[in-house]
Amino acid sequence: MQTARSNPELLNFESFEQITSLPEYRPNNPLTHENYRQILGWYHFVEKQCCCVQRASGTLCGTPHNHVWVAKLKDGTVTILGADCANDKFGADSTVFKDISLAMNARREKERADKVRSLVEQSTHFENELRAAIVRVRQARMQLDEFLSSVGHEFRRRIVNMAKTGNASVVIEGVKVRYDQKSGKNTPETSIIKHTLGVLDGLSAIDYQQFLRLTVEMEHIKAAFVEARTSTRVNRAIKAKLGYHIEQCEPALVQAEQLVGVVTRFFRNQAWLYCFFTDDRSERARLAKRAMNESGIEGSRDQAKAWLTQREHELCRELGVDRIRLCR
Repeated sequence: MQTARSNPELLNFESFEQITSLPEYRPNNPLTHENYRQILGWYHFVEKQCCCVQRASGTLCGTPHNHVWVAKLKDGTVTILGADCANDKFGADSTVFKDISLAMNARREKERADKVRSLVEQSTHFENELRAAIVRVRQARMQLDEFLSSVGHEFRRRIVNMAKTGNASVVIEGVKVRYDQKSGKNTPETSIIKHTLGVLDGLSAIDYQQFLRLTVEMEHIKAAFVEARTSTRVNRAIKAKLGYHIEQCEPALVQAEQLVGVVTRFFRNQAWLYCFFTDDRSERARLAKRAMNESGIEGSRDQAKAWLTQREHELCRELGVDRIRLCR
């Protein structure tokens, strides 16, 4: 039985014409267990080509594929087989399948090495991009910290809990009391309605750990770029480690922009909603002032309290209830 062999110089054919121009290529050239020799390379393009694996009946597979492997036969001629047909027609224990597995690994390694090389060639650009992204991420987190610290413990506890559970809805309870005369006495009966004031956007920004993880990752990537650019002799293990970090550069930059965008969306939330996060009078006063200012009205904290009371009265009339309380 044949054993799988390595393919030191796999070719990436960019068009089917490159395959057909090979002197050894033969159209409709049957490929079998017995006549297979080795994998030469691959072709992946929009134009589909028909697989030349020979069935037990003697006919060719003929299945059209966008991705085909180019194989050399024992007689020196060249043919093609579909990417999925190696396993379907030959089985996982076949030499063809094992050679294709080796070829796929070699292809992925080459693509990875090419990508890392391309990134390192632009090292200065990406180092600057990472440096700027780190600053933006840290500033976004500082902005969040300043806001949360400016309100108070109860508010922070509530919004952190909402972020952990993923529940972004701000819900209040409207309390309505009516009196029912029984045996000459006014007996109070209370009914509760729940009302959603709104839904917070960008709530996931509250997770502090994601800022820390991303910042540390970008620092590692930046350091890898510097080492890859400045080191003259790097052993294989270190090279692989540097390559791993460098590969994460573009995804990390995208993630940084997304995270800063989430923070931006968080700060677009109406401060009015935050007034129903806590019973603490001092915290509610701070939030009421923020909400009042946001509505275009300047004033003191006492004026903000009166403004919030007025807004609550209007909400009670709108909901047809006597008072409003927080929904726990």
